[in-house]
Amino acid sequence: MLLTTSVSICLAQNRVTIKGKIVDSVEKTPLEFATVAVLNVSDSSLISYTLTKKTGEFELHNLPLQREIKLLVSFVSYKSYRKIFNFKEGGTNDLGDIALSTKMMDEVTIKGERIPVMMNKDTIEFNAEAFKTRPNAVVEELLKKLPGVQVNKDGSITVNGKTVSKLLIDGKEFFGNDPKVATRNLDAEVVAQIQVYDDRQNDPDHLVSETKVPKIINIKLKKAIKRSIFGKVFAGGGTRDRYETGGLFNMFRDTLQLSVIGLSNNLNRTAFSNEELYSQGGFNRSGGDALYNGSVNTGGRNWGGGIEKITSGGFNLNTDYGKKLKMNLLYFITERSSVGETSNFGQQFLKNDTTLLSSSRYSSRDKNYSHSVSGLVEWNPDTLRSLRYTPKFTLNSGNSVYDSFGSTDLTVRDTSMRERANESRGNNVNSTNSKSFSQDFYFNKRSRTNKGGSFTISHNLQINPSNDRGYNNNDVISYLPTTPSESQRQLAVNNRNGIAASINLSYRYPITKKLTVDIVTWGNYNRNKEQLLNFKRNDSTERYDILLPLQSSDLTRKQWNEGVKPGITYQLTKKISIIAGLNHQWQQIENNFSYSKLNQRYFFLLPTFRIEAGSFSLSYDKGIEQPWISALQPVTIVYSPLYSYTGNPDLKPTTNTNASLSYWAYNNEKQISFNAYLSYSMAKNTTVSKQTIKSDGAQTSTMVNRDGRPNINGYLSVGKQFKKTKDWQAGVSTSAYAYYGQNLNLLNDVEGWQKNLTMGISENFNVNWKDKVELNVGAGFREADTRYDYDDFKKVYTRNFNLNNSLLVRFPKKIIWETKQDYNYSSQITDGFRKGVNVVSSSLALQMLAKDRGEIKLTVYDVFDQNISVYRYTGTNSVYDTQNNTLKRYFMLTYTYKFNKLSTK
Repeated sequence: MLLTTSVSICLAQNRVTIKGKIVDSVEKTPLEFATVAVLNVSDSSLISYTLTKKTGEFELHNLPLQREIKLLVSFVSYKSYRKIFNFKEGGTNDLGDIALSTKMMDEVTIKGERIPVMMNKDTIEFNAEAFKTRPNAVVEELLKKLPGVQVNKDGSITVNGKTVSKLLIDGKEFFGNDPKVATRNLDAEVVAQIQVYDDRQNDPDHLVSETKVPKIINIKLKKAIKRSIFGKVFAGGGTRDRYETGGLFNMFRDTLQLSVIGLSNNLNRTAFSNEELYSQGGFNRSGGDALYNGSVNTGGRNWGGGIEKITSGGFNLNTDYGKKLKMNLLYFITERSSVGETSNFGQQFLKNDTTLLSSSRYSSRDKNYSHSVSGLVEWNPDTLRSLRYTPKFTLNSGNSVYDSFGSTDLTVRDTSMRERANESRGNNVNSTNSKSFSQDFYFNKRSRTNKGGSFTISHNLQINPSNDRGYNNNDVISYLPTTPSESQRQLAVNNRNGIAASINLSYRYPITKKLTVDIVTWGNYNRNKEQLLNFKRNDSTERYDILLPLQSSDLTRKQWNEGVKPGITYQLTKKISIIAGLNHQWQQIENNFSYSKLNQRYFFLLPTFRIEAGSFSLSYDKGIEQPWISALQPVTIVYSPLYSYTGNPDLKPTTNTNASLSYWAYNNEKQISFNAYLSYSMAKNTTVSKQTIKSDGAQTSTMVNRDGRPNINGYLSVGKQFKKTKDWQAGVSTSAYAYYGQNLNLLNDVEGWQKNLTMGISENFNVNWKDKVELNVGAGFREADTRYDYDDFKKVYTRNFNLNNSLLVRFPKKIIWETKQDYNYSSQITDGFRKGVNVVSSSLALQMLAKDRGEIKLTVYDVFDQNISVYRYTGTNSVYDTQNNTLKRYFMLTYTYKFNKLSTK
């Protein structure tokens, strides 16, 4: 403590602190969010900055001595205040009130002066030139220097503690919803300004809570740049036959934007990462989730194990017709193949101290092809109307081969007894073909005469036909007299066809300045048809022509939903509003089974309620969930001697009751963000599986209704940044979460509650010194406990600890060294599975050519050759440990060339 005090006194004597208050020159009222910056007079580089409080007060610390510095105060629609200082002694200097006057028409802008941060209504504007970056820096490095902006290790971005949902280039969705391609491939030198504002694209009436609305980053390019071409090409080869190659090309031609991409590798990832390919070249300009809904298959299976090879390519074309009409066209083709191997060990605890021990091994080989075409038409004829139409079409085909071996043993607790119950072998060959068409339409018109009034119409259509064909060869060898051995040679043909269409109309009308009424009416239609035909092989003809009716089904569900929801919004005070509504919902359902029908009619009254109070949001609502049609069919399906299933036509719909509390706050002066979330849910008539497991491992199951117990979710995060010094930048964040839920188990005529409690905490720290050294340190701990309040079922718990660290050092002579570590440890993993996995990867790169456009890199993935995918999960009085094959250690040499051609003509 004495040492800390001495250092603080020393720093105070060698640095300067200034404080003051910004007010209006006429009204003498304080000005909140005025920008107060200190610049070097010699080169106009930023030394420090802050934004004023509600009281107009500000304070800047650690300013230099014996140097000319400029104090620059700016606020929208006011004249800027400028004053030069040269402090000779340390200490605190109180500048008192600084009065700003409104701008005059003849004000002259001082050439070369950069206002680093400006609040323009709800938009934060950053001047890129006020934040110095190294030569050849990319946009991501620029963003890391901006106040309130946090770039995480995975490339995701938050602003003032809120997630960035999309990144725009000059107001256009050129890089889709994920910003990483733009931030990691676009040079910072072409950026003039960065704007940050709320994502209200589909929420023009501001119905989404302020605590939950994400942010948009808009990168405005320098006006002098009329045309540009940028991208990169790369190729690499390594040990264990590992390789990667690819390239991306982007072209700006005023209103025309073109992106072409191609890649191939066997490294369990795309060449630019899943998210980078998703957003590269504006693939989301088509307005949707083309990659994540399967229409553009990019692989990336690091999370689940297996080794994957992917080859893909496509183009994306964007064009603007004037300032009102935007259009997009996307085409993509992908080939993906994967090889997976899995080992699994399970323990199922039964009555009479009996435990089923199951061991299994699986291997799979998959190959898939896909084509995708999508588009966008966006029309904004004026400031009051907007229209958006997004069609998509996908075509997928694939085949797979699946081999398995499993065994089940019986043991009696506290004895040495162990008896083999059965063994099984399987070989499955499957092929699949599917098509998908969807379209979304959205139109909004705001009232010209009544502020707050609006009319919205939206429509969605989805058509998804598919067919699967699989040959299943399964052999079950039973060692117990209660279960016979059996060999199955079957063909399964599954044809599915789904159609979903919806239309929504909403109208809002302000009655008074405080009261707005709205009415929403909607209707949708869903038709799902699934025909499953199982055939047994005829041993005499060796053809699959013997239909198995007990393993086949023909299901069709037609469902019509209509609803009317009147509601109100009442502005109690400037910061407090109440939003309430009552949803009247009608449902008509036709269920057609193979030999019977079931018609259902329902009417529901579902209230919604929300209170918005500044940083707080409290919400309450009810919802309805229908059971799957397969759970309703009144037949018993025998899948094998070890498993059968019986439907229950008496199942009722589930009513879910939900409540949540959110809090979000950000302190501009201290750069501290705070997020908290708490939710509660309760279910009535929830659908629960009722199981019977015999001592030989044979299982039967059905579905029943029971009322649920509460589920509670909680989340809390706190983050602070240190960005007010020139050479050093740092950030620290802490997050914690907890989940508590109770699930009803019905096992072997014993009914009771399974209580699950999961808690976790994570800590992250990052520091940057002069863009030469970047250190990121992360650690986390997670514990999951499962308890039972009935019978003698066993308590199960899992604990996991992880470290995620990275270090990047830019040496002289254009040498870059980077090392990453991902460490996971779980002490409860069963014997025979690895408890700790420490994956350390390192690379050494040499930059070359003009502006460091070329780079040759040597990478060592998994230095200690420990990578493996291992995890534990719990079930109904059971615990399972699973291990998958993953990418092992390899060495790779890669050459990358980045090109960026700018034209100012």
